[in-house]
Amino acid sequence: MIVHRELIDQARVDGYDAFCVGALIVRHGRLLMLRRAASDSWAGRWEPPGGGVETGESLAEALAREVQEEAGLAIASALYIGHLDYPAHENPLLPASRGFFFAAEEPPSRGPVRINQTEHDRFAWSRPDGVRSTRPDLRALVARRLALTSRSAPEPW
Repeated sequence: MIVHRELIDQARVDGYDAFCVGALIVRHGRLLMLRRAASDSWAGRWEPPGGGVETGESLAEALAREVQEEAGLAIASALYIGHLDYPAHENPLLPASRGFFFAAEEPPSRGPVRINQTEHDRFAWSRPDGVRSTRPDLRALVARRLALTSRSAPEPW
């Protein structure tokens, strides 16, 4: 089991002081993707639910908060599956950051997706081959997420 503190410590060694999280949530073999609203600095970009880790917040707390804020969903468990680095030049309005991605599972009583209209204007349950992203390395994490079997399903955190 990877300890989240170790992930942050390694990111700092690698030169990152800003962090974000992403939840790869699958229903019926399809991945939840959200499209950034026209008013956003990354307008039109498709991404999984997630966002910045606030000061004093653990990765697990940030993941649960961001998924609730952006998609109106709860997370029952999550398993770390990899990271992506976001250099400052990708979005000059944001600092360089490391994004930690998790295979996230909803509780059995999952509800409907309710997106936060100030950040996103659309959501889709995308087939693995139809994942829209400006990041090819995100598609590799999606493949890793979909390869998880029931024997290696995320554990409670």
